[in-house]
This record gives sequence, C-alpha cells and structure tokens, in this order.
Amino acid sequence: MAHVRCPSPTCHDTLQDFRDLRGEAEIAAAEAALRPVLGDAFFAPTAYHRCQGDGCRRVQKKTNWRVGAYLPPEF
Repeated sequence: MAHVRCPSPTCHDTLQDFRDLRGEAEIAAAEAALRPVLGDAFFAPTAYHRCQGDGCRRVQKKTNWRVGAYLPPEF
C-alpha cells in the first residue's frame, strides 16, 4: 500500500492510500480505461495501483501519478 497524490475530483488532489489491482475483472477494467493513455504500450498490472479514497475509482501508475484513468462506475 502506498500513500500518494490522487488528482481525482473525488479526492481533491490530496494524498491517499493506494493498493495493488485485485482480480481479473479489475485488472481488465483498468487496462481498458488506461488504453487511450497507453496507446500500443504493454500494460503491466503490477505497475499500477488503485486509490482507496471513499468513492474514488482512480487507477494510476505507481511511478507517475499523472499517468492514470478512472475505472467504470461498477468498480
């Protein structure tokens, strides 16, 4: 678990706890959400983590908080 910046409208650009992606469905949803950002680049689930802020769906790169996207509402 990491304590890093979350630029989402839910977290208001504050420091939040993040956790690794869990389960095949969450990983697949993260890859789909990040695909426009990644282009043809390889998606490595271990390089990304998810915000644990209440109601936040942000997934971002562990080494660069600016590279991220939002999971669909069902997550």
